[in-house]
Amino acid sequence: MKKKLIIAKFLSILILGWLTSCAAPAPVPVLYTAPLNNISLIQADIQQISLEDSLYLRKLAANTWNFFRTFVDSSTGLMPDNVHTNGFESSDYTSSTNIGLYLVCVSAAEDLKLISHDEALKHLERTLSSLQKMERYHGFHLNWYSIPAMEVTRQYISSVDAAWLYASVAVIAVKYPELNAICAEIQTGVDFSWLFDPDLGQFYLGFDLEQQAYSPYHYGMLCSESRIISYLSMAWGQVPESHWNDLYRVLPDTIDQWGSPIYFSQQYNNSMSFTSGYYLYGDTLPVLPAWNGSMFEYLMPSLFVDEQKYASTGMGENNARIVVIHRDYALNHLRYPVWGVSPCAIPGGGYEPFGVSEIGSRKEGSRSDVITPHASILALAYAPRWVIDNLYKMEQQFPIRGKYGFFDSLNPESGVVAPQYLALDQAMILLSINNYLNAGSLSETFTQIGDMDSVLKLIAQEQFFPPSVEKTQIRR
Repeated sequence: MKKKLIIAKFLSILILGWLTSCAAPAPVPVLYTAPLNNISLIQADIQQISLEDSLYLRKLAANTWNFFRTFVDSSTGLMPDNVHTNGFESSDYTSSTNIGLYLVCVSAAEDLKLISHDEALKHLERTLSSLQKMERYHGFHLNWYSIPAMEVTRQYISSVDAAWLYASVAVIAVKYPELNAICAEIQTGVDFSWLFDPDLGQFYLGFDLEQQAYSPYHYGMLCSESRIISYLSMAWGQVPESHWNDLYRVLPDTIDQWGSPIYFSQQYNNSMSFTSGYYLYGDTLPVLPAWNGSMFEYLMPSLFVDEQKYASTGMGENNARIVVIHRDYALNHLRYPVWGVSPCAIPGGGYEPFGVSEIGSRKEGSRSDVITPHASILALAYAPRWVIDNLYKMEQQFPIRGKYGFFDSLNPESGVVAPQYLALDQAMILLSINNYLNAGSLSETFTQIGDMDSVLKLIAQEQFFPPSVEKTQIRR
């Protein structure tokens, strides 16, 4: 019990690391751990990075931006899904997520002074103009388009990909008032209630135009990259706030799953009552699971919503624990020299959803034998010293760095690297660095979208791990 209380205390002091372009960063307290075999704690230390470290991040950001500047299609402004280093051959297709994240990467490049404001406008206008011309259905862009023809390659609308696109367009509308009219036209008719199942209070995965049918599955878990749909649609007033409570903190006990959930009743705001719960990592540390237990599922939405700041006892606290767990699992359980598992390209070809099985609900578990740089870079806001040290070690031990930043992944046992750049993963790297170096530029802009104030007040109220519940463990 004493160990649990100590861990809970020190996990709560994981806070945002920050620095400015003209001064050395302030020290940021964060948890350091010994091997978490029994979730033991050595000491709280200082997550401080040096000026040299910050310059390292800036160089990495510049290399990563050059990936986008080099490979974006010059006629349409559409970003290819991936680029293989063998001849630097680009894919001839893109997704709505790729398009949206490229837009906010342009904004990040201006924040980092890699391009001027006028250059940013030119990049943005070209891509937004293409979005205006592309085929839509029920107001929504479809999920996959060919480049440069801009023809639909699959008759399907993905709810989560659409949310990443329109969240990005909404940010551009705020940050670049000159583009407000074109952004407004692109968002005309976009109503996420069309993709929402009111009976379940959750979003369908998407809509198949050929079948004229919704997906039979839903985005049901709170810890998922699909959280961006919830934030955007609630801010726009398109779904009720009760949707937040209808998302699973853990899967219902009627669903076969990897872990053994501990359930309890959660209530806040005097009226919102719902079932909450958690898994135990190492039989000691409470944590909300994701489907695969990957960094991407937990931390990608925090690029747009600073959950550490606005949901410090809920999603922000859980994210902090996830960083600790991922690092411990790779370094101490798997005995890898580096850490960070998430969906990525595989050395040898293909793409898989890697994760930590112990914090994933997927019954069959997840692969964890491939490390991807973007996974730990997503954790910059929580543990900058850990992240920087991890990146240094990757570069020292593996041929993971190329002309355009980090290749997508590596196998830490064989040393084989996936010689590819993925637009999605490159975007997460660039946006994470910009948020860290420029005081949450993207996430602070997103607070100005619709009625985000109400959404932030909502998520601020929830406590994922009330101390009394941790002791009683109401229902397994």
